Amino acid sequence: MSEQPILSSRAARVTMVMSALFGTTGVILVFLPRWLEVERALTGAEIGAVLSLAQFARIVTGPAIAYWADGARDRGAPLKLVSAAALLSYAAFFFLAQGFWQLLAFGFVALSLTQALNPLIEAATLRATAHGKLSYGVARGVGSAAFIVANIAGGALISRFGLDAVVVWVLCGLALTAAASWLGLKRDAPEPHGRAARTGAFSHLLRNRRFLTLILACGLIQSAHGFYYGFSTIVWRGQGLSPEMVGVLWAFGVAIEIGFLFSLPAVERRVTPEALILMGAGGAVARWIAMGFAPLGLVLWPLQALHALSFAAAHVGAMRLIHREAPEHAATMAQTLYAALSAGVLMGCSTLLSGYLYDHVGARGYWSMAILAAAGGALAVLLLQPKPRASAPPR
Repeated sequence: MSEQPILSSRAARVTMVMSALFGTTGVILVFLPRWLEVERALTGAEIGAVLSLAQFARIVTGPAIAYWADGARDRGAPLKLVSAAALLSYAAFFFLAQGFWQLLAFGFVALSLTQALNPLIEAATLRATAHGKLSYGVARGVGSAAFIVANIAGGALISRFGLDAVVVWVLCGLALTAAASWLGLKRDAPEPHGRAARTGAFSHLLRNRRFLTLILACGLIQSAHGFYYGFSTIVWRGQGLSPEMVGVLWAFGVAIEIGFLFSLPAVERRVTPEALILMGAGGAVARWIAMGFAPLGLVLWPLQALHALSFAAAHVGAMRLIHREAPEHAATMAQTLYAALSAGVLMGCSTLLSGYLYDHVGARGYWSMAILAAAGGALAVLLLQPKPRASAPPR
């Protein structure tokens, strides 16, 4: 019996969905705040509120969707349904919402749905790459490459056609994500565990001190990106950088991240997941302290390269520990609890704070992010496994 070609494998199909999703979020993350500022005339605090409300709600919406996904007859069904709903919700957000309160309400639904897709696709990717030719690092790297394309192409299109290009790109990207999931993903049967087992696993995760330390430590490190995600584009545009250059700067950071992901097999032979998280915290502290001085010119490139540590190293370390320590029948729940805290409550607080900081201190808001990353690193030290004591020599 011949082996299945890698491009038609389950891992490749999941990677295709991830790439479509990341190609969409590559424009949402970079250019949606600027669209809200220019096209809807929102202040920094109002932009922070729109971006953060769905993040706060993830503590409820995330686990609810994960509980549904872990118990579905087809674990790919929630991914398909949520991607289609996200497309419809963003159409309503762009075309129906006008004032702040309408943008807040419609944005809550739209952003909640796209954010819910991330843990679903992460869990699906980890399952699909666990025993195949395509590694998790390569799959995640391909998704990040799609994010880069979105950064560069989005900046070029916005420079040529204006911020309406954001609307077209996001809707087309979500349509592609939905089509790839509906047409490309085959049935993904769950583990043979019932509702009681899933509920027990959920309770077990919440009682697991190491798991809670992990998601809090990594949550602080990742939430330290709140000012960067929400306001770096606005800061750079205010300093005179063109949309193309903003897109290239974002893309460069993710390109270095891809190089890191492709080198994961060699890295992970030498570095533990716990050490990766600590490296991420150190890189984040250095990056945000420097960014608080509002630098321009050549120094921006090495600072963007630190994205491989501040985001990728911490993220991979967290994914590895979660996949290693969470039970299989609660894999999506573990991913979603992590996302609900790191990209939910903590990122929501960080984004809301960032809007206030941007209005009052501008780029110096990055310094608060350095404090968050340092706190996450301090907690991550607790994840290090103590070395076994050497037995005492006989007398």
